[in-house]
Amino acid sequence: MVFRGRIHHRPAILSIKDTSVSLAVGSDWIAAWDLGGRLYSLWKGGHTYRRGLNGRVLHKWRDEAMAGRSPYDARQRVYIEEASANPLVQETAEVLRAAIAAVREHPRAFVDTLGAHPPAELLAVLDRCSRFDLAAATADAARFRQVFSPVGILPPDQYLSTVLQATEGCSFGTCSFCDLYHERYRVKSADEFLRHATAVRDYLGDSIRLRGRSVFLGAANALAAPMPRLLEFFAVIAAVFDAPGRPVHAFVDGFTGARKTAVDYAALCERGLRRVYVGLESGYDPLLAFVRKPASRKQAVDTVRTIKAGGVFVGVIVMIGLGGQRFAAGHVRDTIAAVNDMRLGPNDLLFFSDLVEVPGTAYPLLAAAEDVGPLSLDERLEQLRAIREGLVFEGRPPQFARYDVREFVY
Repeated sequence: MVFRGRIHHRPAILSIKDTSVSLAVGSDWIAAWDLGGRLYSLWKGGHTYRRGLNGRVLHKWRDEAMAGRSPYDARQRVYIEEASANPLVQETAEVLRAAIAAVREHPRAFVDTLGAHPPAELLAVLDRCSRFDLAAATADAARFRQVFSPVGILPPDQYLSTVLQATEGCSFGTCSFCDLYHERYRVKSADEFLRHATAVRDYLGDSIRLRGRSVFLGAANALAAPMPRLLEFFAVIAAVFDAPGRPVHAFVDGFTGARKTAVDYAALCERGLRRVYVGLESGYDPLLAFVRKPASRKQAVDTVRTIKAGGVFVGVIVMIGLGGQRFAAGHVRDTIAAVNDMRLGPNDLLFFSDLVEVPGTAYPLLAAAEDVGPLSLDERLEQLRAIREGLVFEGRPPQFARYDVREFVY
């Protein structure tokens, strides 16, 4: 449903979908809430603000002064922590309240294409969203932290999934470029996972209409859990969300992923597993050893082929710039060979993720000690081009996508 009207003499549009509500005022202000009333995005004067459930906001904008060399240079982003982000939440609540007041004072202030004014159910949803102000957002973020451990990262196509944390930490935690998982690795019991999944369902409420298209089974390497426990987890998902076969996605590494058979993955597929994401990073074994990733090229290829043999799609992640100039030739050559050996198809995803050197991780120290300098932007773009041009697929290719870890917020 879409209704047009005016707020403070400015044109405005109210829209409600089956997952969200949005309000546009003028040509430079658009806010959107999920049906649970939680603000999740604001576009204002060319700047985008995406709010996570934990209260953190990702602020993105385009720097035209840097757009000449590459569109990637022009993308600017910074995280705004909860306390600094809450004024944006308050602003959106106040603008929405003004829209509601306009509708109530002048019932025909907003009309659809047929001249009908907003129905009562739309006003009820708008009213719920308008109550998500600074105080409500602060309380909601605190409740989020009671239900979830920190959500490290998700694949880009899963940013709006329902995260269920079956494990904590990472099962190996040795990758020198990663700073996402600090807890000791632990697999939850079935009862503990049931309590967690129930708490997530109750916390999300109607927000699940936006975030419930799929389930992401976390954390870093949930599919490393033993098969009997995984089967219990999938039974919990079906019971708690009353949806047997709800699409489930998860990470697995190339080392432990190969320990499961095609029969194992087929059993999980029957229970809803649709895609598994494998961080290949590189097909060049000396580079994998340098960054302390506990999987060889062969193990990663075997893992992907085993997953696919079980009827499950994959998402393979390749890092651009990893290993700098020293490892560049081998990285390009053997990554092409590894991806070609995986036999990816049109329902698979192939992500290209730029190396982001995070201060405090081991990678910058290792690179400095071994005189491994970073690739320039032009060199990274050339590396991306070379890898893509070397890929050969028997039929329709997989879907290609960029994966920027700096743009994640849950």
